[in-house]
Amino acid sequence: MSNSISLSPDDFHSGHLVVDSDRNIVFCNTYICQIAQAESSELIGASLSGYFTKASNIFIDSYIYPLLLSDSLVQETQINWLSVEGDSIPVTANIKLAADGNTYWSLYTCANRDKLQGELIKAREILESQSKELLLLASTDSLTGLLNRRAFAVQAKKLVSHLLRGSSVYAVLSIDIDFFKRVNDTYGHKIGDKVLRHLAQILSSERRAHDLVARTGGEEFVMLLPELSAEHALEFAERLRRKIAAQPIESLSITVSLGVAVSDLEHPSRFEQLLDRSDKALYDSKNQGRNRTTLRQGFSEAS
Repeated sequence: MSNSISLSPDDFHSGHLVVDSDRNIVFCNTYICQIAQAESSELIGASLSGYFTKASNIFIDSYIYPLLLSDSLVQETQINWLSVEGDSIPVTANIKLAADGNTYWSLYTCANRDKLQGELIKAREILESQSKELLLLASTDSLTGLLNRRAFAVQAKKLVSHLLRGSSVYAVLSIDIDFFKRVNDTYGHKIGDKVLRHLAQILSSERRAHDLVARTGGEEFVMLLPELSAEHALEFAERLRRKIAAQPIESLSITVSLGVAVSDLEHPSRFEQLLDRSDKALYDSKNQGRNRTTLRQGFSEAS
């Protein structure tokens, strides 16, 4: 015994159209009437082009019908239906070309899919933004906003490699706040933090576009200055030292000691060697009374 089911096109929650060879609508179900906001009597006999946007009609003319003539079938194509109120409604359509020249359209609105796609795009943008924020947090010093030691080392090695390929010199400055422990012990860590941020702001304001500046320790900072000779690097360091001394913070005058090391094209040094040399120059400055700059040339042999 078999069960017979009587169905009509209106039993499906999707749109069904039959369009003749002149592209006039000869059949539509209730779903189509609903999205068109029109009665079936208005749709039957009407031109198909009147119910799609201008862009969609161009697409239908240039892509859909040529493909139907070639393959007799177009699947999951997205176009925009135009209601009588002028609303553009995204729809996905499957279209089949019959032997008699009629085309059979099955379509459904995909506004929810577009909404979901928009939400997915927004979610991806949020994730990308969060990833950038995490990368920034991982590469910067939280107190001063400067590069941290690890990020500085990574960026410096890349920059130095580029400079060496171009036969360019560079300088490394090691900077240390004089008697910083005394600042913390006398005025407290809150003032000490303000001093560190103050110095970071001065270093940032003095850096050029391609210079690197980082906080590498408690009161220790370092700068990498591309394409500076020993003479100009020393001038830069001295200008920086004088500016820091001339700008007190919280009525507290601070000074810094600096060590400068400059690469030499005839005796190339690895970045780590030059950084070590600038650190030694910094300790020379401290041992000689602080608030001064000491220069060491960047030869590869020990000094």
